Amino acid sequence: MNLLFYSAITALVLTFLLTPLFVKFLIRIQILDKGGRRKIHKGRIPSMGGLIIFMSFLFSILLWKPDMLFDDNRFLLAAIILMAVTGIRDDIAPLPPSLKLLVQVVTASMAVVVLTNVRLVSFYGLFGVHELTTWLSYTLSILFILFVTNAFNLIDGIDGLAGTIALACLVFLSVWFYCIGDIESAIFLICFAGAILGFLYYNWQPASLFMGDTGSLVLGFIIAVFTLKFVSFNGTLPMDSSYKFHAVLSAGLAIVLLPVFDTTRVFLLRILKKQSPFLPDRQHLHHAVVRKVGTHARACRLIVGLYILTAGSILFASWKNWMPDWALLLATFGFLVLVNQYVRYMLSHLR
Repeated sequence: MNLLFYSAITALVLTFLLTPLFVKFLIRIQILDKGGRRKIHKGRIPSMGGLIIFMSFLFSILLWKPDMLFDDNRFLLAAIILMAVTGIRDDIAPLPPSLKLLVQVVTASMAVVVLTNVRLVSFYGLFGVHELTTWLSYTLSILFILFVTNAFNLIDGIDGLAGTIALACLVFLSVWFYCIGDIESAIFLICFAGAILGFLYYNWQPASLFMGDTGSLVLGFIIAVFTLKFVSFNGTLPMDSSYKFHAVLSAGLAIVLLPVFDTTRVFLLRILKKQSPFLPDRQHLHHAVVRKVGTHARACRLIVGLYILTAGSILFASWKNWMPDWALLLATFGFLVLVNQYVRYMLSHLR
């Protein structure tokens, strides 16, 4: 436990102390987010704050657990570096969407699904399906990583939101992996959590720094990978384990519920309008809530509160084994339909 605490504090302090210097550097070299299109901030705000998060994480790992970088985690680290470089390049000069997607496919396929074997291997009895064929396992795992990675990128639309959601995900996963004895995964995740916590001080409204694609792509990628690992490890725990979530897939979905829900509904709305699903607009949940409550801080608190309440309820029901996976998934879907209808109502009455 001491190692987790020291590594998290190291990452937090580094991010907190170095961020003001990094902001001045970004202003000097004009790495600024001008806003516009689907973005709702005003002025020119320094971006690429994800680089500070990543560097603080890396230094903390090297200081407290350097051997982690020389086992199977080296493939995961290589994948994260590739994702960070992609984000840096996109923050400096936007990359074509097709090239970004290609890099993500290669990263998810080679560095994670194949080399570290982090993948969805079963539906755990949902719809009568248990073990998946190898090709289906790889395909679904790659698609999941791609979707969650880009979903975190898309919810990074108001001050503090993506970082706070990522922090909640990482802390939960870190604690769970520590409880089941996977200390390396716990340290890996808590270092990122500490770095994000230090970053959020400067990212909360009024933000003096954005994480940019450098941060959102990396965080989304890490959370997607470790959510798959959570599902895989949780599925193999004995039924009487104190840390077992019995509705395995529902528990995994709960972790990434907000970005997956918001991105899915926005994509469907754009497709129904015969538009590209990647066309920027202001149909996201955070756009509606900001226009309703007036400030980024209030909107962030409301959205994060809703996420924690909903995800926590799903995880608790799964942990207590109150209902089978299909029933919990159906109940979650029904609740999200109601949320979607309310968001549509807000958007239609705030124009």
